[in-house]
Amino acid sequence: MTNLKLFKQTLDNIEGQVSKGFVVTTIGLVVEANCPGTYIGELCKIYPKSGQSEILCQVVGFREQKVLLLPFESLRGVTYGSKVVSLGHNVTVPVGDNYLGRVIDAFGKPIDGKGVIEEAVDVEMDSAPINPLDREPISDVFDTGITAIDTFLTLGAGQRVGLFSGSGVGKSSLLSDICKNRLTDDRVNIVVLVGERGREVEEFVSRTLGEEGLINSIVIAATAQESPLVRVQSVNYALALAEYFSQQGKEVLLTIDSMTRFAMALREIGLAIGEPPTLKGYTTSVFSAIPKIVERCGKFKGRGSITAIFTVLVENDDFNDPVVDTLRAILDGHIVLTRQLAERYHFPAIDILKSVSRLFTDLSTVEQRESLLKVRKAWLNYEDNKELLEIGMVEGENSNAQHIKNNYQAICDFLQQPKNKHINRDTMFKCLNELELHDV
Repeated sequence: MTNLKLFKQTLDNIEGQVSKGFVVTTIGLVVEANCPGTYIGELCKIYPKSGQSEILCQVVGFREQKVLLLPFESLRGVTYGSKVVSLGHNVTVPVGDNYLGRVIDAFGKPIDGKGVIEEAVDVEMDSAPINPLDREPISDVFDTGITAIDTFLTLGAGQRVGLFSGSGVGKSSLLSDICKNRLTDDRVNIVVLVGERGREVEEFVSRTLGEEGLINSIVIAATAQESPLVRVQSVNYALALAEYFSQQGKEVLLTIDSMTRFAMALREIGLAIGEPPTLKGYTTSVFSAIPKIVERCGKFKGRGSITAIFTVLVENDDFNDPVVDTLRAILDGHIVLTRQLAERYHFPAIDILKSVSRLFTDLSTVEQRESLLKVRKAWLNYEDNKELLEIGMVEGENSNAQHIKNNYQAICDFLQQPKNKHINRDTMFKCLNELELHDV
């Protein structure tokens, strides 16, 4: 029995069928039905005339006197006149401590073959907006175990940061290393894989994250073959889980990989129901939905924090993409992975010149800021003279050019870090203070 069928059986136990109707037309992903009395977000079921099992849908809009339904699965078997029944409620999702260490789908059903998850509590997936005065200032350092981040891009518990990168530059490996550095009872990692290929999900769980990283983690997978509605739900479900654990006073690390594919799913939905496209075909609802996701994370009074890392797939290394611009404007910082560093086998491929933590000044010491300024100056000096250095215009061992090259190599050696190796903060700053850079 599939996870979606199990989810439907749970819905069958909830009373409240309030109206019935029938299918009028189907155009692409959208079903138009005559089913008065429904509301936006309400769940409905379509009963195909072919005798196949019912199809779960959600109300996403109205057109004239018709209801627009978007299915969670294939519409195969639906015909004109198929019965539509509303369920009288919107989506609820299961949460609970027993989800730790499990891999689940967007409906909360396990896909890891470890059995049924017991003692779950159903909650509303969409929560009310958070009063901005209920937030607390971010003052506690969030340790990642990654030298380039903890020294030059210091993050705080409750900070929302973007991880911007192209494909194949070490994004997933960096995320798994951060998760593995947080194996304590008061910390929870929630990882959402949106629109990934099935092979990448298995590889991330079994090899990249591994059993060690899965101990205090929950992985939610909504692969590329799933409907756009399922992909969007996976992100909202992850936020509901993060809020559940933060209300218990735990520090939650929420990782959404990636917000680009989440935005693409929203674009598919918007275009399907007739929204006009804007830049790169994205509809206006995409740019209103993204801030709602970001604002549900942070540090709150009387509960734990939700630190969020939103990965952004930079298509064709274009950092002027509308999704990139939107997230960069509303996040508390961005970490940029560059292909140029990855091609030099510099891992993690974090470009500290292009990366920013907007809370760095509040969370760092005077000595740390002075060291950062010195390192940035040395790195910029190398970038300004890189073309001359690459063609060998070095006058001698004691020349400025040689000092520039030595400074850059020393910085690279300090920032590079083997996979699965976490470094203590005291060790990081000791090595930083011992870093010898020549004045040029």
